Amino acid sequence: MKYFLRLLSYSLQYKNRFFLGLIFALLTAILNGISLTALIPLFDSLGGDSTNRFHLDLTLPERTILLQEVLLGEDSLDGLERAKRLIISAKLQINDLTKDMEPKEVVWAVCFAVFPLYLFKVVTYLISVFCIATAGYRGVRDIRQELFRKIQRLPLTYFYKEKTGLIMSRVINDAEIVAAVISSNLRDAVINFFYVLTHLMILIYLNSELLLMACLTIPVVILPVTLFTRKISSSTTRFQEKVADLNSHIQEFISGIKVIRTFRQEKADVEKFKNINHKVYRRTFKGQFYLQMAPSLVELTSSIVVLGYFALGARFIYSGKFTQGEFMAFLLTLLFLLRPLTQLSQMVGKITQANSAGKRIFEIIDREAEVEENLTDKKIESVREGIRFENIHFAYPGTNQEVLKGINLDVKLGQTYAFVGTSGSGKSTLMDLIPRFFEPTQGRITIDGVDIQEISLKSLRSKMGIVTQEIFLFHGTVADNIAYGTAGVGRKDVIRAARLANAHDFISEMEFGYDTVLGVRGLNLSGGQRQRLVIARALLRNPEIMILDEATSALDAESERLVSRALERLFKNRTTFIIAHRLSTIRRVPNIVVVEEGEIKEQGDHDTLLAQNGIYRKLHDSQFLDAEVQI
Repeated sequence: MKYFLRLLSYSLQYKNRFFLGLIFALLTAILNGISLTALIPLFDSLGGDSTNRFHLDLTLPERTILLQEVLLGEDSLDGLERAKRLIISAKLQINDLTKDMEPKEVVWAVCFAVFPLYLFKVVTYLISVFCIATAGYRGVRDIRQELFRKIQRLPLTYFYKEKTGLIMSRVINDAEIVAAVISSNLRDAVINFFYVLTHLMILIYLNSELLLMACLTIPVVILPVTLFTRKISSSTTRFQEKVADLNSHIQEFISGIKVIRTFRQEKADVEKFKNINHKVYRRTFKGQFYLQMAPSLVELTSSIVVLGYFALGARFIYSGKFTQGEFMAFLLTLLFLLRPLTQLSQMVGKITQANSAGKRIFEIIDREAEVEENLTDKKIESVREGIRFENIHFAYPGTNQEVLKGINLDVKLGQTYAFVGTSGSGKSTLMDLIPRFFEPTQGRITIDGVDIQEISLKSLRSKMGIVTQEIFLFHGTVADNIAYGTAGVGRKDVIRAARLANAHDFISEMEFGYDTVLGVRGLNLSGGQRQRLVIARALLRNPEIMILDEATSALDAESERLVSRALERLFKNRTTFIIAHRLSTIRRVPNIVVVEEGEIKEQGDHDTLLAQNGIYRKLHDSQFLDAEVQI
């Protein structure tokens, strides 16, 4: 229940709206009870009994004294007794009005009296629905917002390990379960609770001898719910896991459709989907079966209880303890309670579902964020001296194996450094530390002598332009993709950045030019075209620090030559880091750093490193021989 209570706290943030809904829900229940008891004179008149025991037992002076005691208030009367006498007095007044009426006149009088009650009840009900439901939906809105905001700040390693479909399931499916429970379901549960509370009091008043039986039958009615609570919880958890698997499989299928068709795995993938889909079907059926079984049993036990009350009611009529009108009001009230009791029993199962969904939601919300913002919002206006790596060590969270070991490097303002090495040597990881995608486990990185952990993320990352080997374009126009993340830029700025990235010519040849809408991830473009758009996006920011992670890897020879020339012009005005696989792209870079097994092994320009006849020479010769073999 702790997760459900935590979910409910989001709705209670709108406490004024929520508690106003409670007040109107109580008023709705009271009005419904009054409308039911107002039918007593109607049934009495239809049964030929226009009076009841209260009218016969009290003379006119006694009734007058009773009314005076109620209105003036006797010190000897407690609140409950005064309320009871007030009800008796009201009944007597009604009897006085109806005793000389014909049955037909009583029917019309009751109808005219009850109609405004029902009308007022509808108004109070709608107000209660509006207040409680909107408080719930606003709470769900806040939950989704907090969940999405937290996902943005989760460590990158979380996205490397977790399936995209599973993350989507938390935001969509789990949040949808919570939305239903703490809004519409909670609204019904509150109103039904007040129905049960007020109508049980009516039953107790109509015949206090049935109070003990009512107390004894409630556990019998609720028992089926407790028997199925654990099954509902287990079934819900497994159902959500299977739905998450289904979402994940669909997402992977769409992303990898080209690979699937290349390897002719359509049939195998359909079979895999069939198995997952069948498991979802089974879990859906079991979950709904358990949810419906408990209320059905509640309805069964409630019907048996009603039959018992029916038999006792007939006995009380014959003994003179009930009038026919009171018995019918008692029976109608009891029958009316079946629906609220059944829905309340369903609510127990739904709360169990929401508790399971809330557990998965809070597993994400309670995770540690990517990096913690500093209390002091320190900013950097511009880079004046350079960047320094001081004894950097790093191991990915959850592992003990160090990826970087004692990196020391002093990069002056405006210098260009190229990092080379075998795959997995730590080049990309070192670059991920500069924008604080990860924090070093030991050592520090400084800009102008200030530890970057003391600088706000917004200020730090605003100084950087990053082009990675993973190309990502958003669904939107070419211009929007280039201008992404850069506010207040005009079309001229976008075109200028595209020219510098050698992208303007192929963009101009598109059907709508810069207003051409790209498909998902820009898959309707070639790899080289997508790469140049990403480079244009980074150039538009005019960053002081540029990080190029295999930025030209997807370009053909001609495009690479043109883009490299454009980049060389830009290197003069900013500090640049290049991660290169093809050594031909960094021949003119004055500072080349060879990283191997997380350590800097060699450093110098192209000719110097070749002369050392070390790791760089081996990498160079390997690529040169591969090129000869391909020729």
